[in-house]
Amino acid sequence: MATTRGQALGTLLPTLLLGLTAGQPFISLMGPSQRTTPGNPVPFNCTAGPFSSWDFNVTWKKGRDEHPASAQYLVINDKGNYSITSKVWVTLARQDILLGITCEVTYTALKEPLRKTMNLSQVLQVVPTLKISTKTSRTHIRVHQRVNLTCHVSHFYPSPLRLTWMENRRKVQEVEYPQVTRNPDGTYSLEHTWQAEATLNGTEFACWVVQDEQPPVQANITLHAQAPRLGKGQSAHSYSLQGPLQRSEPGTNIQLTYMSFGFPSRHVTVTWLKKNHKLPKWQTHVHLSGDTYNVTSRVLVPLQADDVLSFVQCHVNHKSTLLFQKTISLDQYLRVSPTVTVSQSSPSLGLVAITCHVQRFYPQSVHLTWIDNCHMFKGAEKLTSKRNGDGTYTMESLHLVNVSRQESERVLTCKVQHEAQPPIQANLILSTAAHGTYKPTGSSGPEMPVLLFVAFLLGFKVLLVMSFIVTYICRRQNL
Repeated sequence: MATTRGQALGTLLPTLLLGLTAGQPFISLMGPSQRTTPGNPVPFNCTAGPFSSWDFNVTWKKGRDEHPASAQYLVINDKGNYSITSKVWVTLARQDILLGITCEVTYTALKEPLRKTMNLSQVLQVVPTLKISTKTSRTHIRVHQRVNLTCHVSHFYPSPLRLTWMENRRKVQEVEYPQVTRNPDGTYSLEHTWQAEATLNGTEFACWVVQDEQPPVQANITLHAQAPRLGKGQSAHSYSLQGPLQRSEPGTNIQLTYMSFGFPSRHVTVTWLKKNHKLPKWQTHVHLSGDTYNVTSRVLVPLQADDVLSFVQCHVNHKSTLLFQKTISLDQYLRVSPTVTVSQSSPSLGLVAITCHVQRFYPQSVHLTWIDNCHMFKGAEKLTSKRNGDGTYTMESLHLVNVSRQESERVLTCKVQHEAQPPIQANLILSTAAHGTYKPTGSSGPEMPVLLFVAFLLGFKVLLVMSFIVTYICRRQNL
């Protein structure tokens, strides 16, 4: 299939461009229609011609380095002129923003080679990294104190994006196209500050960033005010509970960190529990700072696919008094990638229902695209996801395909983008051999021979019965 499409492309482009250039040599360069994240290969096609002979050469360069071509297609028109279409696959990297891909065609009759360059920044998508920091002038955060939270959005491309601040999972501010700064590597970065109020029970803040039509990226922080005094001779202290900035897959470990300041003695214990069972891999350090003690405790939490509804508890005791208890939902740190399959129904009236099944994924946001022989289109209905009992989601997309007039093999692809991960896709091949027997109602199809055969059998049985009856009557008369 790839050779057929490449030859068709190589035939169409020279014919079209030859008419526009009145026979003068031309060169064109085309890349992918959508941006791609670093680490993924993307195709580029270069077409040049017409030439009176095949004494020409095509060279690809990424930046200043030569890059081997993947395939080349030579086309000869009715006038005996030659045209060439060359294809190259390039694996993108973040530093490619400042580079270009160049197609150069040398021909003996030309003084200068034909050359075309496309900036790789046109096809590159770099997902940002996020972090939230706090700056306070006091050692302890008081109740109702205003604290500046800064969201650091680093190394992304292109620059347009939308930033949203969330407080306890509710939107409090949204900024379209915030001011950015250009980095030396060509990517962008920005910092945005939101002033929050500290509370005794703690408030969870999140910074969300949406870039183009990509899944959102977020960073979380929990802000605590200092606790009230516990008694005579004891001082108040403040808390901070932090998790990872990015989601992780099942089978990996994440680290949660609890930090507290201002304990009057070192008799502090921190206990971590998951599903009411103690976690084994944790470390707690108590160290003197002035007249009080600071506590830092870290724990490794193993993630599983069914942890969307799970939680971790952090218990802090000073001597025999429980000072702090916090429940952390693991769904904010978990990413369950979907499984994608494509199925088809039996044909009816020349139509086949193709269904893409996207199963057991989290979080809910996914982007689904249908591709029919490299042509992108939308499904037949609006996509809605369903919540499973384990907290994950399932989604289906239906597409009706008319196979009654199909003349060649078709490849239907369901492509699913989840979070900032590489796309997952499943394919289904509709061949003429599989669907050539599907005919609309009323047409003369392969059902006719079957009906004739059945009618013949029934007629033969009727003839036998009549023969038996005639023979019986004749014998009775002879008697």
